[in-house]
Amino acid sequence: MALPISNLFSFGVANCLAMRRIYYRFPQRVDLSFAMGMPFNETLKYIASLDNEESTKTTGKELVKIKLRIRIAVDRATFGDITPDVLPPGVITEAVDLQVSVLAIALRGGGRVPIANDIFYLRLTDQVSRTDIDIAKEGHGEGLDALDLKNILLGAKK
Repeated sequence: MALPISNLFSFGVANCLAMRRIYYRFPQRVDLSFAMGMPFNETLKYIASLDNEESTKTTGKELVKIKLRIRIAVDRATFGDITPDVLPPGVITEAVDLQVSVLAIALRGGGRVPIANDIFYLRLTDQVSRTDIDIAKEGHGEGLDALDLKNILLGAKK
């Protein structure tokens, strides 16, 4: 029995929805790689929950306010806001690229002094029971580095 040609090349809805979200200009050289001890979807939800998160910490004698802004690869060329429809399990599979903006402001006696405004790229890769994370910083200036971002991510988890 021959199948109609229209059914031969059709894909199920589940196959069309599951996809990687990769940014084609992700840096070839990463500054830091580490494993997060959570499955891929849990790690994605956790990092997405840090969007617009503000925290303060003491560095030396200064109080520093840190604000995170997290965006997800929308297509292969741009980043956009993380919406609730991309967070359910199975919507994004295998890998996702995120852009993380970190604004650090020193809270000093008379006012606020910006000390860092850095952009990082994160690639989360599914490794079943854990998630591999690659971090690359945009540019090479002063401010925070990839290890600082890792500590921010892991510190927020505690």
